[in-house]
Amino acid sequence: MIGYILKYILGFVQIETANKGNTRLLNLIKNKNISMWGISENPDVISFFICYRDRNKLSDIAKKAGCEYKIIGSYGLPVKITQNKGRYSVILGIIVFIVLIYIESLFIWNIRIEGEEDYTKDEIIEALSSLDISYGSYKKDIDTVSLERQLRQKFDDIAWISCSIRGTCLYIDIKETLDVFTDTSLDVPSNIVSVRDCTIYSIITSEGTPVVKVGDEVKKGDILVSGTVNLYDDNAEIMDTHYIPAKADVKGITRIKYYDSISLVYYKKEYSKNDKSDYTFSIFGYKIRPYKAKVNYNEFDTVSKDSILHIKNLYFPFGYTKNTYREYSLIMKEYSNEEVTLLANTKLKQYICDLQEKGVQILENNVKISFEDGKCIAEGDLVAIMNIGIGEEFDIGKEDLLIE
Repeated sequence: MIGYILKYILGFVQIETANKGNTRLLNLIKNKNISMWGISENPDVISFFICYRDRNKLSDIAKKAGCEYKIIGSYGLPVKITQNKGRYSVILGIIVFIVLIYIESLFIWNIRIEGEEDYTKDEIIEALSSLDISYGSYKKDIDTVSLERQLRQKFDDIAWISCSIRGTCLYIDIKETLDVFTDTSLDVPSNIVSVRDCTIYSIITSEGTPVVKVGDEVKKGDILVSGTVNLYDDNAEIMDTHYIPAKADVKGITRIKYYDSISLVYYKKEYSKNDKSDYTFSIFGYKIRPYKAKVNYNEFDTVSKDSILHIKNLYFPFGYTKNTYREYSLIMKEYSNEEVTLLANTKLKQYICDLQEKGVQILENNVKISFEDGKCIAEGDLVAIMNIGIGEEFDIGKEDLLIE
């Protein structure tokens, strides 16, 4: 049995030759130390087996013996590999492809940022880069909870950030200061803190211990509702302490500063149809631009559109950017005082409307419009009632609040 398995692994062929006058062929095969077995003969032919690797030696031996032979069958593993060489290549290719996809899925190849207004995506990408997070970062090295905290520290006007990893994409959802709400999604011990300087207008606590009351003046970052809950005995002594995610709806009266400046003289762009384009290809974060369009325009805009190869949330490190250069000329125009005043008021009304859509209640409008140095300036503040509480995780070991 073992002998057959070895022969199958090495491979073997069945040879057939005429019976008459071929005794010399068999003798020469033996003299060449070629293994031969399974010899059978009849009045017409002799058949036998030799190793697959020795089949090419048989041609010279047959010439020397002056006889002919033919291979009537090939068997064993080498034969199977030869016959299915194309199939094995395909299977190997599929295996390599699956392995590459798995390795690629361990890294971040796209960053999606949503909700930004005052800050640009480039500024946030730069902040992420300073935290050693960029395209190609290892997913397991990214702590999304810690990342949220670090980004809030870098951007004062950002009140709430949600970071999550889906597939090979890092999603960052931002709520800036004027679009805040009390976050109840935290499931770890956390406090509710103020995102603005304000006077407490109302506070409804569902989980946690309130530390402020209606009418209190608070500063940005002050704790409004603590996630530390003390349990007291009949002698008013602390019997036990629980740490929970605080949940509350806290509104405050605050002043929102407003400033807008509109120049009376402005320039309007008139675009020609002389657009030019080129492409930049991205491979594993490396940029390759085969050619750069020759742009001889005095004034032009550059419009870039990114495309990344992906299947739903599984992004691959391959993509391209189409860069389009649009020629334009500047036409100087000038607003009248009435036109620019109407424009300033329209922008202010739109700003107030956006706030109201976010649940902000406007109590006073103290914005004044004036003219100075060829500009129309709208400046002042809005007194408003708005949600000012946001969840903030704390370290239980460092929590030292005294709840009376």
